[in-house]
Amino acid sequence: MADKLRLGLSLWPQGTTWPELRDASVRADALGYDSVWSYDHFIALGPDVALPVLDGWSVLAALAPLTKRARLGILVTGITHRNPAILAKMAATLDQISSGRAILGLGAAWNEEEHWMYGIPFGRDGERLALLDEACRVIRSLFHDEVTTFEGAHCAVHDAVLEPKPVQPRLPILVGGGGERKTLRIVAEHADLWNAFGTPEVVTRKLGILREHCAAVGRDPSTIAVTVNAGVIVRDTAAGVRARLAEIGPVAGFPDYSASNQPYGTPDQVAERLAAYARAGVSQVIAVMPAPYDGETIERLISEVRPRVEKLLA
Repeated sequence: MADKLRLGLSLWPQGTTWPELRDASVRADALGYDSVWSYDHFIALGPDVALPVLDGWSVLAALAPLTKRARLGILVTGITHRNPAILAKMAATLDQISSGRAILGLGAAWNEEEHWMYGIPFGRDGERLALLDEACRVIRSLFHDEVTTFEGAHCAVHDAVLEPKPVQPRLPILVGGGGERKTLRIVAEHADLWNAFGTPEVVTRKLGILREHCAAVGRDPSTIAVTVNAGVIVRDTAAGVRARLAEIGPVAGFPDYSASNQPYGTPDQVAERLAAYARAGVSQVIAVMPAPYDGETIERLISEVRPRVEKLLA
């Protein structure tokens, strides 16, 4: 069981404006959220792909000097979207701008439509996962080594240097995904954090598999923190919850909402469900929030739910 449950906020940069996203992020930082996240998609998620979408990496760079304490990351960067060495440069620069608050979230990418739209090759699952594995090796070397040379089947760098290095001695790499045979093996080999989906029971089962992979590669599983995405809605009435679900429309069918233990309702109800994640071994719940941003939940999750969670875990 995690000793303490951290809280993050993932503010989707779609269907919103920069002032709205900026203000919600700065407020989250001031309230004491442990992390603020964006996403790495080029078109909107859901049926209306023409909704406006801000670039997540640009958003984080803009937020870095406007925030003070929250860690900043992408949930998650599609590894097909950029050359891994260039991505390492971007992450190291974000770490410099934010004075050491960057987290590099990585995933194998899944949205084939945006790849087709933007002319990005979209290989088979196994190819993308192999690229993710190689990219983790290249990025970690660039972060730490003076010179990196790597020749892989999917990416290569030659006498590559990365300066300035990240501020953090070890800039955390987060890997998102739940594939039990390949993705969790990549987590065991390379990740500092694993981002999961699902109920506490699902997370518990997959954590068992992750420990098996850790044993196979000689990794201490306690060195990998576990985060989970969950749609969170704090309201005093069931009608209030229904109104918020209706407000976000089809997005409520995404795994962040539908596959979680659905921490909706009063502060006591939400606290019980979040505490269940901590008991399963989750160290941070990241509240997923599409626009229009839910100011009531942003405020009450910190002021009312967090103290209740701490009391339940004491």
